[in-house]
Amino acid sequence: MFPRLARGFAVACLLAASGIGCGPRVADGDSGGAGVPSIPTTETGPSAPLTVGQDAVVVADFLNLRSAAGTSAKVLLAMPCGSTVAVVDGPSSNPDGWWNVQYIDSDGYAWSGWASGKYMALPEAYVFGTCGSNIASVDDGGTTPDLGVDAGGTMSTNDGGTTPPATPSAVDDILARAKLAVGYSYWWGHGAWRSDGINHGSCSGSCPSCTHGGSYGADCSGFIAKVWQVPSASALATDAHPYSTADFYDGSANWTHISRASVATGDAMVYRSGSEGHIALVESADDPYGAIWLYEARGCATGVVHDMRTLSSSYHAIRRDGL
Repeated sequence: MFPRLARGFAVACLLAASGIGCGPRVADGDSGGAGVPSIPTTETGPSAPLTVGQDAVVVADFLNLRSAAGTSAKVLLAMPCGSTVAVVDGPSSNPDGWWNVQYIDSDGYAWSGWASGKYMALPEAYVFGTCGSNIASVDDGGTTPDLGVDAGGTMSTNDGGTTPPATPSAVDDILARAKLAVGYSYWWGHGAWRSDGINHGSCSGSCPSCTHGGSYGADCSGFIAKVWQVPSASALATDAHPYSTADFYDGSANWTHISRASVATGDAMVYRSGSEGHIALVESADDPYGAIWLYEARGCATGVVHDMRTLSSSYHAIRRDGL
């Protein structure tokens, strides 16, 4: 299970120094918009600059956590005011001032995503109080608002303005990380890619005696460890390779072996024979013994791909703990 950052978060916060409160708004990474609290629009928020390795606190009623930096990326969930997050990477340069953070929701699930630094600050700058119950939105640059309200901040009738939007499952978070890896190179013994989809790297030759160029890419087991966030949460761009296919096939450090017949979205299919092995993430498997939609770091010639194929009977299924 992921290390717990915070749980049972308060839903309010106030600026200790300036007295600026958290207004009843869903904040995002624009420069203002309807109903956004008048927090200074520096890239690192209204207090001292955020720093990788430190905690930060959400200062808007609800702050969107997105799959990548920028308001065009998918909203994973909305973090309530007062939520504590761990800052693991950033700030982004294009768009400016977004940070990769780790967030533990009220059910104990770990989420990795990007949020605007304009609506986060260091914990010591705040005291906690009471936020309003309404949910309003800012204009997301002309796109359809995410959270059931219109761009002008008028409340929608579908949520009554009293509850945050529904939280996607942890499986959605796994798939979001996998999608960001598609197109990155195969890199033997590594696992890292960027959320902005650049610097894919290259692979040539026959692995393990292959040649890799660049700083990003993943092999099959490095890919699964990163999308599953095992043994602990880590930034996508932080290179890590904690397990081999032998570990996934024979071990059970952060996963459980299940029957192939019960395989579901977010599970993995793994095989190992002698010194060779492979592991792939299951997107959908209506017929677990037939063609399966997968995300996988398939090899040097293909890199990380999203494909459909039939896996041999030597593969068996494993499920990450907590799914």
